[in-house]
Amino acid sequence: MVVTTINADIQTKYGWGERNFPKLQLRRIDLRNAELKGANFQGSDFSYADLRGADLSKADLRNCYFNEANLTGANLKGANLQGAYFIKSYLIRADLTKANIKEAYLTGSFVTRANFAKADLCGAFLNGTHIGGADFRGAVYDSSTRFDKGFDPNILKMVVVSSFQGAIAHKITVGDVIANFEQIANITSHYLGGMITVKNFEQSRPDAEWLENFAMDKNCKITFQGSLNHQATTMQLKWLEKWTNSFVEKSSLIVQDLPRIIEEKSLTIPSLLKK
Repeated sequence: MVVTTINADIQTKYGWGERNFPKLQLRRIDLRNAELKGANFQGSDFSYADLRGADLSKADLRNCYFNEANLTGANLKGANLQGAYFIKSYLIRADLTKANIKEAYLTGSFVTRANFAKADLCGAFLNGTHIGGADFRGAVYDSSTRFDKGFDPNILKMVVVSSFQGAIAHKITVGDVIANFEQIANITSHYLGGMITVKNFEQSRPDAEWLENFAMDKNCKITFQGSLNHQATTMQLKWLEKWTNSFVEKSSLIVQDLPRIIEEKSLTIPSLLKK
């Protein structure tokens, strides 16, 4: 581990009350057992760093790079790790309780005996993650969270949430969802034609009275008997999510690349919530 004066400088400034250290180049830095609770390192590069036993609880670590870093025993409780990269990093026995790990990359990381209790893993990438003995009880995930086939969130007592549960905060309207659905329908129509697209739209409709207010014409235009500017309730959004997913699943029986095309064009539900 390369030792530089930067580590001492950061800890000294922290001791003086400084908390903002964004977008720093901190590769291979030695911050073992450092006390950095609540510090802002947003966008910094900690690749190959030694952060064993460091206290980064409640720290802002959004979009940071921790690739191949050693965070064994680190305290990341309540930290904001959204969009961070932990590729092949060591998080053995690390405490990530209630951490925001949305859309973070833990690909190939080692999280043996780490604590992810009540952490938010929506949209996170857990492909190839070594999870032996890790605690995921109460951690939330959604349809965009990536797991290996052998990873069973139910056995680990994780909690699945609808991607639309965050839509209220984003003020998603019925019109927003319809516009997104229409784009998917137009792509489908390009491959299957209007008639089959409309047929799939009708046949994939879930059995809910409120959904009877929607219709699709031969040009794949969706109409709604109500206000398009209405901010949809969580339950309504769940029904629309189920309908969209069912439509895509049915259409992909013929157009097998449809799910990939939709994701590449950012027409997935998580993409809608980010707009």
